[in-house]
Amino acid sequence: MNRSVISVLRVLLALVFLLLLLGQVIVIPSLVAESAIAFPEVVFLAAPYTFISISAIACVQLAVLATWVLLSRVEQDSIFSERALGWVNTIIASIVTATILLVFAGLHMLVVVQAGGPGIFLATCAAGIGGAATVLLIIVMRGLLRNATTLESEMAEVV
Repeated sequence: MNRSVISVLRVLLALVFLLLLLGQVIVIPSLVAESAIAFPEVVFLAAPYTFISISAIACVQLAVLATWVLLSRVEQDSIFSERALGWVNTIIASIVTATILLVFAGLHMLVVVQAGGPGIFLATCAAGIGGAATVLLIIVMRGLLRNATTLESEMAEVV
C-alpha cells in the first residue's frame, strides 16, 4: 500500500481521536451544564446521560485505535492473519456497544422520561440505523478479510 496514503490516514485517525477526546472532556460536560440550567426538571439525568455519552465516545475511540493497529498490519504486510480478525472483532464490538448505549439513552428519554421531542427521536433512529449499518458493513469486510486470509494461506502452502 502507498506509504503516503497510510501517513495521511494516520494523521486523520489521530485528528478524529483528538476531536473525540475534546468532545468527552469539554463539549459534553459544557452541554450538560447548559442543559441542567435550561431544563431543571430533568437535571437528575445529567450524570447518567453524561456517563453514557462519554462511554459511547470511548467505544468509538477504541474502534479508531483498532483501525490504527490494522493500518500498521497493512503497512507491515501482515494484515492477512487470524490476529487481524481479532482487531476487526474489536471494532465490531465497540460499534455495537456504542449503538446500544445511544439507542438505550434515546429510548429512555423518549419513553420513560417522556422528554426530548422529535430531535431526540431522530437522533435515536440515526444512531440505531447508522450503527447497525456500520456493524453490518464491518461484518461483510471481516468476511472478505477471512476469505483473503484463507486464500493467502493456501497459496503459501502451494508455493
